[in-house]
Amino acid sequence: MPSFDDLYAPSGDVAPMSADTLAQFQDRVPAILLDRWKRPGIGVLGGGRLQLIDPADYEPVLDQWLGRPDPTRVPFALGAFGDLFYYRDRGQHDIGGTVMKVEDICRLDPHYRRTEVCTWEVDKFFKSYLLDEAVVNGTLRGPLFKEALAEMGALEPGEIFTFVPALALGGAEELSYLQKVDARVHLDFLFQATA
Repeated sequence: MPSFDDLYAPSGDVAPMSADTLAQFQDRVPAILLDRWKRPGIGVLGGGRLQLIDPADYEPVLDQWLGRPDPTRVPFALGAFGDLFYYRDRGQHDIGGTVMKVEDICRLDPHYRRTEVCTWEVDKFFKSYLLDEAVVNGTLRGPLFKEALAEMGALEPGEIFTFVPALALGGAEELSYLQKVDARVHLDFLFQATA
């Protein structure tokens, strides 16, 4: 199994999140996410396979897709094809007589209008989920990403590969249907077009 640094090495301008933004989210996310925002920081990883994002930039997008603002959900990463990953604080629950905080990492798939839990343990998102071969090749469309990277080059911050026309409108998961687009603009378009 490749390491996280093999698949998601920083590319281009990756920089630590500003202290003000970190302070804004320090009570809303676990330390592991704060640490990732500090190092490697916000920006493109692995040529665009994944981007660590400023949650303030993507909260309106997530709110739109989920149907309402929800401070217990914090977007923190973006996949090369627009999958939005977010932290979810499920609150305190009594589990077998012990009160525990329940949290998870979820994925919003804008192409098929669905969400799913990626992992119930936040640290496993970086340590195992993103390294799992089925996730890399399936969920993150690894083979298509490699083709797109070779044909169109690495993604810039805030940019994704997308299907034109959109998959819901007759596109196909093939290189000939791909374009680079602004992530937030296109996620809004997909929300409107597939509603």
